[in-house]
Amino acid sequence: MSDQDPRHHELVDWLKSQGRSDLEIRRILAKVEHYDQQTTHESIFDSIDSGNFDIGEIINEALSDELPDE
Repeated sequence: MSDQDPRHHELVDWLKSQGRSDLEIRRILAKVEHYDQQTTHESIFDSIDSGNFDIGEIINEALSDELPDE
């Protein structure tokens, strides 16, 4: 969850209202970010395994994107 996401600000505001310190909030946000990344990663692989996610389409899309000039 980036700090541009409105939910980020809502979570920070809620944590402050619960009396959490800035250090505690940073630690909590880091843990939330870790779980968010892990969940997304696991979700994609679960979708591939179940056949709901076409990895071939993603590969084709990635390889057809223009690469920046090097």
